[in-house]
Amino acid sequence: VAENLLKACRKEMVATIQRITRKEKSENPPPLYDLTTLQRDANRLLGYSAQQTLDYVQSLYEKKLTTYPRTDSCYITDDDEEMLEELTEELEVFLGITPEDMDEAVPRTRRTVNREKVTDHHAILPTRSMLQADLDALPKGEQNVLKLIIARTLMAVSKPFRYLETLLTTECAGEEFTAKGKVVLSEGWKAMERKMLGELLGKQKEVAALPDVQEQSQCSVAGAELKEGQTSPPKHFTEDLLLHAMET
Repeated sequence: VAENLLKACRKEMVATIQRITRKEKSENPPPLYDLTTLQRDANRLLGYSAQQTLDYVQSLYEKKLTTYPRTDSCYITDDDEEMLEELTEELEVFLGITPEDMDEAVPRTRRTVNREKVTDHHAILPTRSMLQADLDALPKGEQNVLKLIIARTLMAVSKPFRYLETLLTTECAGEEFTAKGKVVLSEGWKAMERKMLGELLGKQKEVAALPDVQEQSQCSVAGAELKEGQTSPPKHFTEDLLLHAMET
């Protein structure tokens, strides 16, 4: 059946746009780091074990470059909000980042505040002492973990990521085909993620962009092929997945 359809599509080589569904969506910035979410990202992006990440961030804390690491909170209290706003501005100057993608809400740190979800210690943050430190002198592992913490701090106070999700339903040779894509309306926090962690995220697959078309219009088919595959076994557990399972 598949081979016959392939031949028919190759013969026709024209597709008709039957339906177009567009929906605007947004993703809020990720919260600040607690220890577990930092360990998960360090495992996923850098391959560090949970113990390695704890050792690195503990050393950063002892050097007064980050706040207390053994925290289970991703938030700060109202009392810390002014401190975070000032720290964010200093980080932007330190890194030469223009705040074009930062949240314009007043204050932009409001989303990070939740007193009820802070027990003994607030979320992990870089310190002002870090801004005067010789970061190149740090061991590579500590540099990388500190970079994650700085990036997450700036991402957390950025604008939401907004995009237009599009689903195209087309017809060719009497059969329906679908294609998904998105149009970015505002990069928001993802722009900060790309600026700070682009080299670590380079292998992530981006959702395809679709052309601007109208219903009942026709487009030529550049090519048609038949793909055969096999179902894959579940991925091996990583410390990232195990920590996530423990959270949920």
